[in-house]
Amino acid sequence: MNDKHEIQDVLSRYVRATDERDPEALAALFAEDGVFQFFGRSGTEKYQSSGKPIVGPEAIKEFVEGWHPLPERAYLHHLTTDHVIEVAGDQATMNAQWIVMSTVAEPEPEGGWSKGHAGVHGSVAPTMIGFYDAILRRIDGVWKLTRFDVLHSLPLVIPTADR
Repeated sequence: MNDKHEIQDVLSRYVRATDERDPEALAALFAEDGVFQFFGRSGTEKYQSSGKPIVGPEAIKEFVEGWHPLPERAYLHHLTTDHVIEVAGDQATMNAQWIVMSTVAEPEPEGGWSKGHAGVHGSVAPTMIGFYDAILRRIDGVWKLTRFDVLHSLPLVIPTADR
């Protein structure tokens, strides 16, 4: 696998860890000094920070563990596209567009699905959209995130202890 594919694989693992809400898998993608931060904006305004940077795998793991649980029968699916990856030796940058689809499954009727219930049952709706902006470094032969900015194209409020 070449460097660009390995770097894109880091993003694939990030979105799967996020969708599965797997704090250990997500934190493992970051270097010891890796920075994870969220931003939001309204329309074409400049991105505004939505909270303090989270630094290091342990702090990132704790942050992900604190995410609100999804409602019953709900799931998120991240889709990424238009990956722009630049590699210079053991340093790299990556930018990609993303969209998150929220799915909510209908509950199975008591007694099971009847003959007339073919196909899938539930709803799918886009819920978030934006860009990922990342800096990576090859450490002991493995690409790790040293900076990962989640740029929401909508205003973003991250709950804190005071709100």
